[in-house]
Amino acid sequence: MANNNSKFFLKGKKAVSEIEQFEELIRKNPEDDRAYVRLAELYARAGRETKAIETYEKVAVIFEKKGFLNKAKAVLKQALLLSPEHGKINVLLADYDKQSGLVKDAAMRYNTAVNYYVKAGNKMAAINILRKMLELYPGNVNLSLKLANMLIAEEMNHDAEKILVPLAESLKNTDKVNEYVSVLKLLYTATGSDAEIGKTLVNFYLKKGSYSNALIVLQKLVVDNPDTIEFLEKLAFVFDKLGETHKLIATYKQIAVVHSNHKNYAERDEMYRRILELDPNDREALFILNENAKLRDIISDKIKDSTGDLRREEGKDDLVIDIDPNGGNAEKPHKVSVRSAVKEARSFLSYKLFDKAIEKIKSTEGWESSDDAYDVLIEANIEQGKVEDAGELLLALIDLKVSEGKIGEARDLMSDAEDMLGSEDVRITSRKQQLAEQENDFTDPEAGVEGEVFSGIPNLEEADEEQPDASEEEKISGEAAEEKPQKSEAEAVFDESAEPPQERLDELEFYITIEDFVSATQLLEELVEAYPKSIFLKEIKAAIPEKKGE
Repeated sequence: MANNNSKFFLKGKKAVSEIEQFEELIRKNPEDDRAYVRLAELYARAGRETKAIETYEKVAVIFEKKGFLNKAKAVLKQALLLSPEHGKINVLLADYDKQSGLVKDAAMRYNTAVNYYVKAGNKMAAINILRKMLELYPGNVNLSLKLANMLIAEEMNHDAEKILVPLAESLKNTDKVNEYVSVLKLLYTATGSDAEIGKTLVNFYLKKGSYSNALIVLQKLVVDNPDTIEFLEKLAFVFDKLGETHKLIATYKQIAVVHSNHKNYAERDEMYRRILELDPNDREALFILNENAKLRDIISDKIKDSTGDLRREEGKDDLVIDIDPNGGNAEKPHKVSVRSAVKEARSFLSYKLFDKAIEKIKSTEGWESSDDAYDVLIEANIEQGKVEDAGELLLALIDLKVSEGKIGEARDLMSDAEDMLGSEDVRITSRKQQLAEQENDFTDPEAGVEGEVFSGIPNLEEADEEQPDASEEEKISGEAAEEKPQKSEAEAVFDESAEPPQERLDELEFYITIEDFVSATQLLEELVEAYPKSIFLKEIKAAIPEKKGE
């Protein structure tokens, strides 16, 4: 810097006056890097942090263009003292670290910037930074999943596929089962519920004994492929394992219908025989298998029961069907529990008395808080072809789950609601937004994918006994900790009260780094005067040349 500019470094100037002087100096000479550094410092001291950070960024670019990469990094670090999580500054500094071969430092700064932009709602900026991170660690599972998550959230499914397909191939037939399943889950969403990927997922869950997880995928597969016997049989297997006899029978009947449509009558009859093993009085199975005598007896008994006095004995939870043979309602109990009403309503469903089932539920106090009550109402409306009404009830059930804090269950119900009402329905989109706002969508790369956007398929319930190998970025923090030097014995006996505060020492180091020895010497003299007993200042004073080049 020319000598005629040295007046700006003299003491006694007012901050505002100096700012104006340096702003004018920069207007006359836009490449004066030293003037930029001083102006940024003045902005910071005046409390104008945004202007200070912008000025540090500008001078960093100037230093980088002149080939002084270390100086560029030094001024950016000074900017980070004002705002440690600043997205743009962290990205720029990470780029410089990458050029310098400091991969781990670059990765940590990129990760800080990702979190910054995610919190700010700038998902595309976060996506672009994650791409940079993947260039540092190609094929890293956690980073790939995090990036794919965000791409899917932005409906960039094709871009997500390009990341996930090769990753799935690399994990296939390895011992990293959990990672492979996580990749398949996202790939299943990105591909629009590809049946082969779904089948692979189901097989993994069944092998692991995660029947509830398998059920979620199977239900989607059956909706998309209602005539596929393989999926229906696996669905029946899962209902059997979960003890859902009612749903198991319904699935057997669905399989029987498919066999009947293909004129596979022997296989159809085998399904109905299985149904009779579970429920010897199932009217549909008895009719198909031509068990006419037994069927007549059952119907006769039901008619006889329906015309009699069907009150429960006090203290018992027997099923009561309140059907009056003359078309009216029989005398109802004084108060029926929701649990009892659901049992009775399910009986109505089995006889295809859908209106009676709906009436029974809705006439029971407190049904709005019962999952089972909603299930009955939804099923009854679907059977009557009232898909819109069923969808409204499903939305109400989702709202109930949200109010109870059961966000995961609410998420699982959203796919069914989308199938009924369409993904573009405003009621669907508003609730998806509500769910998104209540979840933590993103985590650090080291933390895996617990915040993933895809919610249709849960993680494996059982964790592998052996922990997966740590990824490169997971090792960063540990290695960095090992690299930190330990305090020397001399440092241990320092009188901390005699030393200047760390922020002033950082400022001194900054001036030395960018070779601004005039400012460094001026600051050092101030500090020595204020802290005369400082051992550190005495040692460093002799090491600083009075002028650049000495």
